[in-house]
Amino acid sequence: MTVTDTIERPAHVPEEHFIDYDIYSPLVEGQDFHTSWKTLQDSGLPDVVWTPRNGGHWMVLRGHLVQRVLSDYEHFSNHTVLVPKDTAGEAYRLLPLSLDPPAHAPFRILLSGGLSPRAVSKVEATIRELTVSLIEQLKPRGQCDFTADFAALLPIKIFMQIVDLPDSDTPTLKHLADQFTRPDGSLTYPEVVQRFRGYLAPLIEMRRGGDGEDMLSRMINGQVDGRPLTDEEATNLCIQVLVGGLDTVVNFLAFVMLFMAENETARADLRAHPDKLPLAINELARRFPLVTVGRELRHDLLFEGVTLKKGEMIMAPTILHGLDEQHNPVPLNVDFERENVQHSTFGAGSHSCPGAHLARTETRILLEEWLLRIPDFRVAPGQEVSFTGGIVGSVNNLPLVWESD
Repeated sequence: MTVTDTIERPAHVPEEHFIDYDIYSPLVEGQDFHTSWKTLQDSGLPDVVWTPRNGGHWMVLRGHLVQRVLSDYEHFSNHTVLVPKDTAGEAYRLLPLSLDPPAHAPFRILLSGGLSPRAVSKVEATIRELTVSLIEQLKPRGQCDFTADFAALLPIKIFMQIVDLPDSDTPTLKHLADQFTRPDGSLTYPEVVQRFRGYLAPLIEMRRGGDGEDMLSRMINGQVDGRPLTDEEATNLCIQVLVGGLDTVVNFLAFVMLFMAENETARADLRAHPDKLPLAINELARRFPLVTVGRELRHDLLFEGVTLKKGEMIMAPTILHGLDEQHNPVPLNVDFERENVQHSTFGAGSHSCPGAHLARTETRILLEEWLLRIPDFRVAPGQEVSFTGGIVGSVNNLPLVWESD
């Protein structure tokens, strides 16, 4: 994101808490996405800082503060979650994300039903079937760009089945979702919302009153406090589902496979001890979080020694919880035996990620089936892996090679 902000330090922001930092461009030259964020955390700054970028906002740098900001809705409202507040934040006031308890609860129930462990169990066989099919197609080639050839396909194919939308619509919807999480300037935020609305309006009209069992149909025909959803509510809820479902798991899988490609010992450990997978996936989630999300101050607040003003934004990078040595010793190391793993990778409080179980299931099946069929693989020699920051961090390309049959 190109930043043109000229905001000076507000009078209530102490000089030692003022930094020039853009969450949309967090990468340090020569470092990957996560170590770049860790460099910020280890730079000796106060635990709460303020930056003039993206409209000006506060940011917390320690795990316990990330968790507090995300869960303490009495002080930190979900009304606005993205910066800049007046553009991205205004456009992304979607349901149920922009609502605080208890108002969010009935909408959250509608959203969560299609992603519950019971719902995911119904599609687990399909997830495995698609996973195996993709791997078997790639295996004879001896190489792939995992991001483009697998990560950008499997989770999205699964999600499009859950919401009963055609694969042919994927490029359009993925591009729109990316403009919220990693905007490239091709569309303004109002344009993104308008295009989502244009796509969803006929779909909502067609599915309204039907007996469809897909996730969107169940939401559209659901009730809130004993009444049907309005078209506006149904649209907002559907946009939230589409943005969440088309981005985060794609990028998490790429970070996981980059680690596995670079760590032969980890691959051998999981092949020999598949029972470790649930704990291993939790450790990988701790080590490779993706999301930086914000909250809006409900009122003036003295917080960690600084005064936050009503209406200001405060960003909580989930990356910095899992990587905080105050919560996880030697946090940059991946340790499948680690005890008391602490992170906020799937959020915290009432707005924790409803798709967490689906993400864990897809990751588990990927590792089970990939390590069975392609046990030894590595990053292609001489190839550079690049990353992009943003609300959701990403691996742009992941060139993998292995010995083909």
